[in-house]
This record gives sequence, C-alpha cells and structure tokens, in this order.
Amino acid sequence: MARRGIVRGALIGSLRHRRLWLVQFLANPLLAALFAVWLLIPVANKWNVVLNVFVALVIVVAVIMLHGGTLNYFRDLDRDENAPLKTAFWRALRHVLAIAVCVAVFYLLWRLMDRVDTYSASLPAYLRSTMSAGLRRHITLPFLEFVYTWSSFTVRWLIIPGLILPLVMSTADLGFRGFARAGFAGWKRAVWCLAYWLLLVVAVLAGVLGAPAIFGWTPNFTTSTLRFESFSLVVRMIVAYDLGLWAWLLACSAVTRASIAPNDPAAH
Repeated sequence: MARRGIVRGALIGSLRHRRLWLVQFLANPLLAALFAVWLLIPVANKWNVVLNVFVALVIVVAVIMLHGGTLNYFRDLDRDENAPLKTAFWRALRHVLAIAVCVAVFYLLWRLMDRVDTYSASLPAYLRSTMSAGLRRHITLPFLEFVYTWSSFTVRWLIIPGLILPLVMSTADLGFRGFARAGFAGWKRAVWCLAYWLLLVVAVLAGVLGAPAIFGWTPNFTTSTLRFESFSLVVRMIVAYDLGLWAWLLACSAVTRASIAPNDPAAH
C-alpha cells in the first residue's frame, strides 16, 4: 500500500468508527475504577487473597480483550467494511494468552527502560568526563543530558511500542499462529513502513506529550473563580482524555494498515 494511502486510511480510520469510540470511551474509565476497587481489597485471610487474585485477573483479561479487540476490529474493517464489533472482541478474548505473551515482553522492556532512566544524571556526566578538553568546550553537560533524556523517551514511547504493536495485532487476530510465518510477515511489513513510524510519531506527540500538557494547563488563580476553575478542569480532562484516546486509535489503525500485504484486497 502506498505511503499516502496508509496515512490517509489510518487518519480516517481513527476518527470514523463511533461504536468503537464509545466502547473505548466508556470501558477505560470503568477499568480504572475497577483497578481502584482492587487496591482497596484487603489481604487479611486466604479468601481475601483469592478475591484479590481473581479481580486482578479479571482486570488484566478485560484490558487485553478491550485493546486486542480494538486491533482486531481495525483488521476486520480492512477485510470487510461491515465487520461486526462484537466478533473482534470475542476473538481477542479467545487469544488472550497469546496477546499476554506480547504484553509480558513489552512489560519487561519497559522495566528495562526504568533502569536506563536511573542513569540519566550520571551517564552523561561520565561520558563528558571521558572527552578531550577540545570536545568539552563544544559539548556541554546540559546538551548530553538533553540527548540522553530524549533518546530514552524515544526508545520507551516510540521504538519499543512500534516493534511490539504489530505482534500484538497478529496474536490478537491469529492467536499463537501470530508468532509464525504469517504474523512475522505482517510484523516485517509494518516495521519497514515509514508511514507507520510517522503515524506513531504523531500518536506519541498527541497522546504522550499533548494530552498531559492540556490536562496540566491551569487558569490564573489570582483572577479566576471556583466555578471557572471547576469548569476548566472538566474541559481539560475531557479534551486530554479524547486526545489520548485518539492517539491510541491512530496507532491501532496505523499498524493494521501498514501490515496489509500488497496482494490483499484491502490494500487497493
């Protein structure tokens, strides 16, 4: 599929499906509320522990079903414009174990990046100390810290998700067969697609940087009223949440479009 077609198809796909938007808009807060309830469950006896583990499993399965089903739905729409929403989510539920393997790999890489971030203060200083005096005159410590911080950010929010997301899509659609030849072929097409990475950059800018920035805006507290501050908070929450949700749907739409085989009818 041509780069322009992928970008156009992904952008349109991330905005046009009202039922999917409604499911995502409502399900994520419900899962967050269930997570808050789970944190309040005591572990005073064995039945509390059993309940704690059960609710945790329900949350994990529900999250995988929600987002795996979203990827399936975009994949189904590439095959059939009238694809039912329910089928995509049930297929994700059947393939929950295969998707969980991808999620586990993502989690391990994420934890590894946590360790990388612990060196953000010491490693740039060490690297600069190993440079010659001539280089140190041109390369400052703040510059090295800036490069390190943004390199870590890029790996955490762009490279790792960009490499794992095609596998999540394949396993959501095919189960453990997503790790076989067909799934690897789709993964390869996606990661070698420049349009896919460009769309992920847009998603990261909108969801990771833009949404928190909007939520963090504050009115002038010296002149604003309580009513205006409350209204501002509600508006910022809704806008930031919608922007973050759009960023995720854009990423889902992008990976499905980028992984389509050239001979697939959906590619034309």
